Amino acid sequence: MQDEENQPLTQPNAQGEIGPGAHIPPATKTPGSPFLRDRRIRAIGGFLLFIVLIRIVFIPLAFMLLRPFRRQIRATLGDIGELVLLICVLLATFVMAKLERRSFFDYGLRGTRGLAKFLSGAVVGFVSLTVMLSALWCARDFQFGPVHMHGSALAGAAAGSLLGFVIVALFEETAFRGYALFALARGIRFWPAAVLLSVLFAYAHTGNSGESRVGIASVFAFGIVLAYSVWRTGSLLWAIGFHFMWDYSETFLYGVPDSGFVSPKHLLSASFSGPAWITGGSVGPEGSYFIFLVLAAVAAAIHIFYPRREFPVSDQRD
Repeated sequence: MQDEENQPLTQPNAQGEIGPGAHIPPATKTPGSPFLRDRRIRAIGGFLLFIVLIRIVFIPLAFMLLRPFRRQIRATLGDIGELVLLICVLLATFVMAKLERRSFFDYGLRGTRGLAKFLSGAVVGFVSLTVMLSALWCARDFQFGPVHMHGSALAGAAAGSLLGFVIVALFEETAFRGYALFALARGIRFWPAAVLLSVLFAYAHTGNSGESRVGIASVFAFGIVLAYSVWRTGSLLWAIGFHFMWDYSETFLYGVPDSGFVSPKHLLSASFSGPAWITGGSVGPEGSYFIFLVLAAVAAAIHIFYPRREFPVSDQRD
């Protein structure tokens, strides 16, 4: 009996669609020494180059170019740091795609039923957070509170938050589960790559104000669950939808802390009244011990709705 990670490769179907276990043509072989022709070495080297491009080349260059216009940008658009980071990650992905002679969309941004996957992830993100908060309400550890904003101010805040959290979800998912995951999966196989990138994902959140050890552990668990969604769907779009709607619901709809951040613009004025190990305290729901049960339920939903692996195994083989 074969496990999911070692299923035999198959050819595309008659319609040219790539399904579970489908063969993805590998990048063009690199001439030169046997060391450079080793796909695993090249994959790990590609991952390291991707990090260098983002951290050492594009981000410093982008903020240096924007420095003279920083006051004007803040006055008209507010904080655009996440947008700049997203652009840097997309540029690095584009460069790596060109170097590997692949399409920019090969790293989790193509596939069938893309919109359906995004919407499915968004629905699960909203439902899972709402069920968690409703359970805390039933236990009298949480109150949804009154409406905080009205009229045009509410509409503007809703639209601004929606755009902002789409950008955040796109940035974090393409940075930690886009090219990086697909490249490392070729070098060290999928799950070791997913664990390593989830550690980096959690580390990137350690600077958030109000974070806790439980909150950082839950960020790591989020990374693993979202990597599992890529493994099962073969796409980043489910993870982007989930990530976006979880953050949007947490920060704007319910007005609770999101990894320690509390937005002044929100729909409901929710409040916690129970102990931090139940409510998450200053971290918000992600700092609650019960978040791990919620994430286990999310993983179960992925398993049920996407029962077969669609991540391209040929990208992990020699």
